[in-house]
Order: sequence, then C-alpha cells, then structure tokens
Amino acid sequence: GSELNYEIETLSIGFGQRMTIILDEKLEINQKITLFIEYETSPSASAISWLTPEQTVGKKLPYMFTQCESIHARSLAPLQDTPSVKATYTVSTRTISDIMTRVSGNLTSEITDGDYKYTSFKMNIPVQSYLLAIASGNLAERKIGERTSVITEPEELDKVANEFDRLEEFVNEAEKVTIPYEWGEYKLLILPPSFPFGGMENPLLTFASPAIVPGDKSSVDVAIHEIAHSWFGNLVTNNNWTNFWLNEGFTVFLERRVVRNMFGEDFMKVTAKLENQSVYFEMLDYGLNNSYTSLTPIFNGDHPDEAVSDIPYEKGFQFLVYLESLIGEETMEDFLKAYLISYQKTSINASEFVDYFKSFVTSTFSRKKARSILNEIDFETWIHAPGLPPVTVNFETQSYYDAIDLAQSFLNASADPIAAADIWKNYAVNLKGLVMTHLIDNINSVDDCMAQYIYDTLNIGEEINGEVIFRWLQIAIRSGQISDPFEEADDFVGSIGRMKFVVPIYMAINEINPSAALSIYNKHKAFYHPIARDSIEGVVLKSQNLESEKM
Repeated sequence: GSELNYEIETLSIGFGQRMTIILDEKLEINQKITLFIEYETSPSASAISWLTPEQTVGKKLPYMFTQCESIHARSLAPLQDTPSVKATYTVSTRTISDIMTRVSGNLTSEITDGDYKYTSFKMNIPVQSYLLAIASGNLAERKIGERTSVITEPEELDKVANEFDRLEEFVNEAEKVTIPYEWGEYKLLILPPSFPFGGMENPLLTFASPAIVPGDKSSVDVAIHEIAHSWFGNLVTNNNWTNFWLNEGFTVFLERRVVRNMFGEDFMKVTAKLENQSVYFEMLDYGLNNSYTSLTPIFNGDHPDEAVSDIPYEKGFQFLVYLESLIGEETMEDFLKAYLISYQKTSINASEFVDYFKSFVTSTFSRKKARSILNEIDFETWIHAPGLPPVTVNFETQSYYDAIDLAQSFLNASADPIAAADIWKNYAVNLKGLVMTHLIDNINSVDDCMAQYIYDTLNIGEEINGEVIFRWLQIAIRSGQISDPFEEADDFVGSIGRMKFVVPIYMAINEINPSAALSIYNKHKAFYHPIARDSIEGVVLKSQNLESEKM
C-alpha cells in the first residue's frame, strides 16, 4: 500500500481533533479499503486512568483502565467516535508477565514468553466506539456460572464472588423477557475505587465500582442494570447522545422487570420511587424549562457529559411504564422482543422508536383499540418537552408511606427511639434511602441536635452501603452535625470516586464553606478519574470563579 496524506484540525476545545485522510483514488459505493494508522495515545488521554501500585488494593502492581463513554474513545484511538457507527475489532496487548489484561471482547489467546505476556481479543458483534474497554493490572478471575465470571484484584476475589453468586440468574432472568443473550461469557470486573460510575456496560467486560460490593449484597441491582444493557444500549443503541434515553430508559425498564421478578413488586416500586424523587430535584437544579430535563436534550455545543443525569434513565423508564399501562404487560414484553429483533446491531433515534411502536400497536390491536391507545399518548410532550412528564406514574406502596412516616416522626420530634431503631435495622437499602431523602427534602427543619439524635438512634455510623452514607453526609453537613474540616465527609470522598456519591457531598460542603470544598478536592484530585474531576470542578471551581467576579 501507499502512504497517504492527512490533515488534523481542532474544531472545538474539549471535543478532540478531526483527522481527514486524503485517499489517492476515487472509491466506488460499497468499495472496501484497508487503512493502517500508526499512532500513540497521550499520557493525559481522558479515556485512560493510570494508577500506581499504592492506589490498588494489593499495592503490588500498577493498574490501568479505560472509560470511553460518552466521547472519550477518540482519546484512545483514531476512530469514528459516535454511537451511530458500529464495528467489530481485534485487540492485541503486551504487558509484563505479572499483569493480566482483559478487553471488551472474546479472549482468543494468552501467552507468557519470558518477561512479557501477550493477550489477544476479538469482538465479533459490531459495537459502537464507547464500548471499547481495556483493564490491566494484578487481576484474578473466577467462574460463577456456565456463562458468567467475576474479575477483580486477588485480595478481593472471594468477597466479589460471594457478592455476585447469583450473577448467572440475573442473566437468565433478563433473557426470559427479551431475546437470547448472544455476546458470550458475561464478565463483571470490579475496578479500583477511583472508577467514576456505578457500572459501565462494556460487552463481555462490564466495569463496576467497588461501591457496589458493600458485603451484604444490597447493591446487586447495579449489576442487573449493566446486564440489561446487553440488549438495550449494546444491541440496540441510541444514534446520538440526544437520544440517550433509548439506551438508559429501556435498560432501567428491563432492570426493574428483573428486580420485580426476583425480589418482588414492592422492592421494585420502592426503588423506582426513590430514584424518581432524585430526578425531580435534578430537574429543579437545571430548571424545569431547561432542555436538559427533556428526554431529547439540545446540547448547543456542550459536551455530552455536561448533560449526564438520571433524567434519561428515570423519565425514560416512566414513559415505558406508562406505555405498558396502555397495552398490557404481556403485550409490552412482546413489543420489546419484536423491537430488539427489528433493530439489533443498529443505532436509532426517537422518531424510529415512535414509528415502530405505532406500527406494532396498529398490527396488534383492532383498529378501534389501536386508535384509542395511540390517541391517548402525547409523544411530543413525553419525548421532546422539558420538565415533568405529562402523566404521573405512581410507584407508591405501603412500605413507601411507612418510610416517610419514620422520617417525619423525627421531624415532628415524635419518634419512639427503640421502635425507630428496630424498623431501620430491618429496612432494605432503598427504604433507608427514602428516609434519608425525605430528611434532605426537609433539611431546613433539621438542626445539628436533631441530626445527632437521628445518627445515634439509627446507628448510622454502622452503615456500610454508600447509598445510605452519601445521603446521610448531605444531612450531616447541611444541618451542622459535622462542620469544618468535615472529616467524615473528607474521608468518604477520598475513598470512592463514584460521582453519584461524591458530587452531592461536594455540593453540600460548597454551600457551607466553598474554600473547604476546594481544599478537600485538591487533596484528593489525583485520586479521581478525569471525568469525575470535571464534574467536581464544576462545583468547587464555579463558586471560586463567582467569588472572583464579585471582587
């Protein structure tokens, strides 16, 4: 082959550069060519985290992992970094012999030759660029079931394997309400604590935070969510980030169907209620007229990461639950299967979804019934309008009311401490989250003395799940129960990099003492993933900039 000329252009700061390759001949439609691009990544590539041995559990070997969603794959390799393009790939790696490497692909060979280990992988199903994932470090792997495994550092392997001993069941249950799982062996890799998300659905190599391994199996729903992506997101994909809800809303719907089938209707509804309450306050933070509160946000040149929130997850989920209420559960499952079969291995937009749903309803029901169903649905408002959904989906249960009553009893100073402690002790994490959220919603009624009473009565110091701890720390900070230098909060945000947990805590500290928030962040900055750093800096640096402008 011949060497080709190329051009590199920087079109917009924060979006990388465009590479244009100038071909030496005119191509015919559908003509295939092979391009070889020799390149190297930057040490500061936003997709890659490089960890020292001291930042790992075993503290023996360095560690690296990637995080490409949303548009960080372009910092890892020269490729068309958009979810509208799917491709197969092979990856070959070389490391020192003590290092294990795993990639989002089927392992095809692993050979140690002297001081080095050579590992190869192949992805046979076309996928979008953000699903390319690599992890290298002191890793160990263990089979859980016929087609499931867990991977983590050797020191944590027993704990992780025990936490996810039902992993095979989760895959089987998701498969029952969709179409056959076709990727290969489902592997769940628990990363070091700096990983910025709860999980990332890389096919054949799901990444997850150690925050979902508290030791009591109370956060396994995160693994169920990532498994659900094997169908929604990975097989059928949003064609751009405006349509992100097509990935996440459908995934949450399938996740909660599996959760309901395995753990009960009440458990599922309590979780849905908790997360929907969180979304309501996210909408208020944006402003109810802000495009980011729509299922199809308009970015206006913003980076897709700027719009990261639970809105596409929960508002999308509510929309699908609403549609199910009109056509029935059995018909909804038939629709999901038909939708997956029709659009698998492609990327679509909201209009294509709507057209397919209308076609499905029309072909499934009588003309009169189909017209009645479709006339009921305000697709335009649900999908494109900002703010609250046009229809309220009710997830309230008696357990929900009981949890709110428990929280309210503290606010009313009427709580029976012995009874309250007993109720709390028997609550699942999602019910504890509802109690905490109600207290956060009424934080102006919680002073430092009340917060200390709640802390002592419910024995909050013994909680091990971050879902409870990050909510409690917001209460403790805003009530004044803990104050500068915010040691408990400092310890927590320095131990875990999951943005869901740490960003709200920085926001709470920042409201009370911006300089303390910045100081704590600077202390832990090197620990955080670049994506987390950007989010936290949006909190702690924004206030510093506002102060400078005032001066």
